[in-house]
Amino acid sequence: MEWWAVQELMLTSAAILAVLIPVTGLTLRFAVKPFLRELADLRAARRGEILESHSGERLARMERQLEDLETSIRRLVEVAEFDRQLRDSRTDPAAAH
Repeated sequence: MEWWAVQELMLTSAAILAVLIPVTGLTLRFAVKPFLRELADLRAARRGEILESHSGERLARMERQLEDLETSIRRLVEVAEFDRQLRDSRTDPAAAH
């Protein structure tokens, strides 16, 4: 193999590695690390080692969501009742007076 062929092979390898190494690092940081963290949490949950603060935060978040849903349902019922009253008053002119 000629020296220039070896030189081209080394330059090509260096260029590929210059791109591949940062891409691999970013992949590990943003894809693999969260996956491993979730896997560790899952294993801890299976062993019954869930931290109380973590489950307490989840419970509080679920309670807030439930309260928000109940408030939304109450508002929807009020709007539906108001709409029904408007329609009834339009169809029955005696009720409007």
